[in-house]
This record gives sequence, structure tokens and C-alpha cells, in this order.
Amino acid sequence: QQGLEEPQVEALPEDQIRQLKTRYGIKRKMVMYAPGGFDIRKNFEGLIKAFALLPSELRADYQLVIVSKINDHLRLGFDQLRKKAGLAEDDLVLTGYVSDDDLVALYNIATLFVFPSKYEGFGLTLLEAMACGAPSIASNATSIPEVVGWDDALFDPASITDMAEKISRALIDEGFRRQLKDRGLKQSKQ
Repeated sequence: QQGLEEPQVEALPEDQIRQLKTRYGIKRKMVMYAPGGFDIRKNFEGLIKAFALLPSELRADYQLVIVSKINDHLRLGFDQLRKKAGLAEDDLVLTGYVSDDDLVALYNIATLFVFPSKYEGFGLTLLEAMACGAPSIASNATSIPEVVGWDDALFDPASITDMAEKISRALIDEGFRRQLKDRGLKQSKQ
């Protein structure tokens, strides 16, 4: 994905949300990650394992949605990771390429944006998600804490349990999720 020119918060009409979700095979609420690449530092395996650790009743309401252009070889690898983690086929959605407009719309409808990267130069997609009002949590590695600007929104990317607990808290605790959204919007403006 390219950097977006002006990510923004949008209230999307229900029919547009339905069409968007149908286009990408999204059937439930979203826990989203837009990695901006597929190297090992992006920590896909950790994120998939952490999502698998969520209580089953919570997972029944959500899908892990990874938004990025993907080739068949990588798709196969993700399917293996999903199976190994014990997730059902529809627990993980790989969107493939999305347009900038659809990316902004997906940020806007995500219940939670998770950025589990072990190393980032900056974390542009995290900043974009925050600017679109997506409640966002992220790893406490390298420059990422500076982007997030709030310790409560961070987790240890090397700890599957820590990541799962932070995801779970963000999905269950509406007040925490609202704080993530509000602080993210404020931080993204800086």
C-alpha cells in the first residue's frame, strides 16, 4: 500500500459497509492489520497465535483481517499458520490488494487495529489507522511507542500472551477502546 494523502474519520452508510465487507469476504467485526510488507519483522505468526488465544466466544464475533496485496505462495503460508494456531478458515481474512479509498474505509470500520511489528522505521499504516479513528494497539518495539504516544496501548511483540491480553481488553472494554480511539486521533494530528 502507498501512504495515504489524507486519512480521515468517516461515518460510512450501512450499505457501503455491507458492500465493502462483501467485496473482501469479511463477515464479522474486524481486528485489522495492514502490514505494509511481508517480512518476518511484521510478526504475522505472533498476531495469528495471539488471535487464536482469545476466548472462543470473543473470536465468534470477530475476524482477523490482514489488508495487503498477497501472492499465492504467501497465502498458502498464512493458511498453514492459521491451521497450526487452531483457527477456523473464516477466522482469518486476507484481503489481497485494496484501493486507497477502500483502505481508508476499512480503517474506519475496524473495531481494532493491531500493529504487532517487532521492528519498524516508523509505522505509517499505524499512523493512518489512528488518523481514521481506528482504536489502535501496537508493539512496544523501536519507534512504534513514539507513534502511539500512550503506554497503555502497547504490548510486548515477543509475548503472544501479552498481545492476546491487550487485544482482548480492547475488544471487551468499551471505555478502553474509546480512549484508544480518542488518544489515537489526538496523537495522529501531532
